Amino acid sequence: MEKIIIKETSDWKNQLVDNGLSIVVDPMVFRSGELFLKGASGAGTPESVWSLLSANLHAIGMFFDCLILNEKIPVFNYGDTFDMQLNFDQRVLTRINNHQEVLYDVDVEFGSYHQVKSAAVAELKKVYEEPKRIQQSVVKEILSELSTAEYRWKPNLGELEYQLKSDDEKELAAFLLGALIFGGYAQQMESEHLLQPKRSRILLALALHAKSTKYRFEDVLFAELRAKANILSEDLPWQPTFFPYLLAKANSPNEVLQEVVKLRKSERVAEYNRWLQEAMQDWKKNGRVSVKKRNDIRKIAQNIDRMLGTIPSTPKVEVKVTIADAIAPKPPGSVDFTPALQGLWGWFLDTLPGKRYRKLLTRAIVEDNQYVVLENRVKTVWKEG
Repeated sequence: MEKIIIKETSDWKNQLVDNGLSIVVDPMVFRSGELFLKGASGAGTPESVWSLLSANLHAIGMFFDCLILNEKIPVFNYGDTFDMQLNFDQRVLTRINNHQEVLYDVDVEFGSYHQVKSAAVAELKKVYEEPKRIQQSVVKEILSELSTAEYRWKPNLGELEYQLKSDDEKELAAFLLGALIFGGYAQQMESEHLLQPKRSRILLALALHAKSTKYRFEDVLFAELRAKANILSEDLPWQPTFFPYLLAKANSPNEVLQEVVKLRKSERVAEYNRWLQEAMQDWKKNGRVSVKKRNDIRKIAQNIDRMLGTIPSTPKVEVKVTIADAIAPKPPGSVDFTPALQGLWGWFLDTLPGKRYRKLLTRAIVEDNQYVVLENRVKTVWKEG
């Protein structure tokens, strides 16, 4: 796979968006997923790496959701941040490319990079013109995680290099600047920026990251399903995650990746993507969530309640049987509706073409609901890698 090179402003659209690479993923989301895929055996210091992963469970889930729901994903200058000595295709991160071409190596050359970075530095300077708003405990936590993740990207801070006194302040500022630069990439592409929750939280606190229309859209569309999930992040728009579903089906990081590949190839995911894009386009154009989409969500919520036992799995039906019915032989091919089959009431519609995404979302949220302490399962699976 050839590297994609961004040389000028038009390349953001011509080289990326027009070729289906229309999402910008935070490097720490990629790194969280990569460290999970490496497993405990691939960790230099397993205790430290697990501490990082347990504090970034949502980022790991975002990584796998991103792989499932996006046909192609650009990876911007990853070697400038992590494992500089490795070629792109040598990384554990790109293991999914052994099954399908998903992750694309993108190099933003100096001119295009500098244009975005200059705007990002100007924005960051505004923060340091005011009193400090980040607690020192948060700073230490982030810097510790960056060290464990072997985060190497420290873009020059311009004038701030001389204004900031301590190395910790400079390192944190570089971390924030990286997020703003990637946000600039997303602006150039007019696309979604998938932020690490921790970085998102800080940017929001510093008023550096206004919530996009996507936040409000997903809050409205998935509100009824959100109430039934356990894995939430107040810093990000909520949508159903497939991570607990993957963990329920797999017992090692490699098996998780195999399940991701299966889902990517499934018509259920293709239907879900089409359904979600229809809803998003309606929201962007008309500012609404249609009755049809709301009814879909309501149906999924009802299926979830049936699977969790919140409501009965079948409607109450009175059946009258005559003596003739009882003694008559059953015709060939007749079916007995046993209690086990009755438990599947309502599922047949959700397995028909065009409706299979309902079953997919139902099962994803049911698994989400069942994991009260998800990190226990994540650690069990990670240790098998």
